[in-house]
Amino acid sequence: MIPTTLILPLFLMAPVVNVDASGAVIGRMTLDAPITEVRKIVGDAVKVGKLVPQVKSVTAQPAGACVTLAVVSAGFIGDVEYKSRRCPTKTGWAEHLTSSDDLKQMDAIWTLTERGEQTDVHFSLVVDVGAYAPTVLVQSLTKTQVETTLTNLRDQVAALP
Repeated sequence: MIPTTLILPLFLMAPVVNVDASGAVIGRMTLDAPITEVRKIVGDAVKVGKLVPQVKSVTAQPAGACVTLAVVSAGFIGDVEYKSRRCPTKTGWAEHLTSSDDLKQMDAIWTLTERGEQTDVHFSLVVDVGAYAPTVLVQSLTKTQVETTLTNLRDQVAALP
């Protein structure tokens, strides 16, 4: 049996994921780590890509303060390829689809908020594959992806020296 002292901190840091009225899938959690440590991972587009289980590859090219990403991800039937632009914001990063034959829309927004030695993480993801799949199915799969991504982030932050 796992001691309660180990379970309770992980439970408190478990992501909560919902779909808002606009259709965005939003995940939230609080990490027991300073914001500078969380930024080391979330601020690196390639590291963030590795947190997402469906992502097979991601490459980043600098574009001023932003980066242009080329991503290959596992889709419903086959691989999904897209390009996006990821830019810093006042509170995190925003990534928006720039081209894809497979996706109609993809917007990802990371917001980090400092809470002393803890960091609130807010991750919003909107994916639209057009007529290829029902919205309810896409949102359900996206909820799972957001939860797994945040859980993987939590585990990576916990593993930092």
